[in-house]
Amino acid sequence: ILFSVQGYGLIFRNFFLINAKEKEDNLGIIGIYGLFFLSIISGISYIFINHGYIHNLVINSLGFIYFIYFFLQKKINNRNLLIVIIFFIILFSGFLIGKTNEDFPYYHLPNSLQFSEQKLQFGLGNLNHGFKHFSSLLLINSLFYLPFVKFYLFNITNFLFQIFFFSFLFIYLFEKNSSNFNKNFIALTLLVFLAKFNRLAEYGVDIPGQFLVLISFIISLETVLNKRLDDNYRNYNSLISIILLTFAISTKFAYSIYALIPLFLFINLKNKKKSIFFILKIKFFLPILISILLLIFFNFSSTGCLIYPISITCFSNTFDWSLNLDVVQYMNLHYEAWAKAGKGTGFNLENLPHYVSGLNWLGNWLEIYFFNSWTYKLK
Repeated sequence: ILFSVQGYGLIFRNFFLINAKEKEDNLGIIGIYGLFFLSIISGISYIFINHGYIHNLVINSLGFIYFIYFFLQKKINNRNLLIVIIFFIILFSGFLIGKTNEDFPYYHLPNSLQFSEQKLQFGLGNLNHGFKHFSSLLLINSLFYLPFVKFYLFNITNFLFQIFFFSFLFIYLFEKNSSNFNKNFIALTLLVFLAKFNRLAEYGVDIPGQFLVLISFIISLETVLNKRLDDNYRNYNSLISIILLTFAISTKFAYSIYALIPLFLFINLKNKKKSIFFILKIKFFLPILISILLLIFFNFSSTGCLIYPISITCFSNTFDWSLNLDVVQYMNLHYEAWAKAGKGTGFNLENLPHYVSGLNWLGNWLEIYFFNSWTYKLK
């Protein structure tokens, strides 16, 4: 699976990014490309067929064959491949002994199994709250539903994100042309997230998106700080930043707030018109567009909302399988109150509409989420 995902990353780079920059040797980000490409492949195929054994064996075998082909052609940096393998071996014991995320039985497993055992069905969000939540990570999970192991490798998607994230940081750390500030930031990031690995259960659908946002930020930071980069390199970095953030948003729509990162990068580009035309080339922009359309489509197919739980995007009165508008509005308030410390495990404040409005929630959020969270982590 590790090499198969790398193979799809190489396919993605060679087909969609071949004219953007010289060969990319960082196998960490090649792995991320592979996961992104697999999320698109799995999203398209699920519309027509379930992700059963035959489908998944074909998908994984093709990626592995392509990786072997490139390896035999000596088009893979052996030193970087060794780094990826070392991280895999070192962290693999944590993958074996760690318990699943708290939300795994709630909606990770049911959704992943649904993708594996059934093709597209509409209105599944009416069954329970778990089926209302779509994430591209769950589509990728379903590709690892294989003979003998069955669904016991669904967690390997998050594990691969860790391997590729740490590998990317480590390889990038020793690049000669990187700025010193960025190297220090990368070293700190590497240490923080390796320390966080002691709780594998925290790696739900949140952490992979954070990985993608951080890589996007690192690439953007390098583009702004390193004055030696030419325009083509800057445009390429802008494109990669957008691809990574698109992937992050497909894992969880809340990450759309980080679209500010490529916007900040765009402001610092000298020839903005040239950069726009560069990014909007059909070969570069196509995977971004498909990923966004799949996110909207699968939200719609399960809930009747283009973006759940934003009620204005829902078609509750148009399709009889859509969620009731009252349910969507209730869940919207539920998520907002949870995010603003108005409710949580074991507590629920009264008059939530008033609590979440304005800045009424700020003091309570600082006390419960901010200071207590950091005190816990420091302990």
